Amino acid sequence: MSVSLFLVLIGLAGCYRGPLSWQRVTLNQPITSDQIGFIQDGQTTLTEVVDNLGAPDEIVKLQERLVARYHFTDGKYFRADYGWGLRAVIPIFAPDLILGGGGFGTDVFEVSCDSHLVVQQHAFAFHVNSSKYRAWPFSD
Repeated sequence: MSVSLFLVLIGLAGCYRGPLSWQRVTLNQPITSDQIGFIQDGQTTLTEVVDNLGAPDEIVKLQERLVARYHFTDGKYFRADYGWGLRAVIPIFAPDLILGGGGFGTDVFEVSCDSHLVVQQHAFAFHVNSSKYRAWPFSD
């Protein structure tokens, strides 16, 4: 009985986490180019943009203009535990040899309006390099 219980506990000890893990966190729904296809510079109003995309996260007044900003944040992380396989060989002391890396980046969609709230310009500001999976944590 005690031998079988010991074997079950050792078997379950290796089940709580695998050797590879990918994690992703997204805050706010990312805005795609398909969703902003209706925006025509010089014709579309800020009210129409808000009706289609929802309320902006931030509105900034710059001289005679307004800039509405929609933020969406994406975080990615990759982790590899190279000592995980040693748990079956050395169940009491298994070293954690972990390499991991990732990033967290905020992307922004900006809509610039004139004093009559007519859209003059719109653009994405992507920071995709800050949120990507990195298997090797020492890269630039």
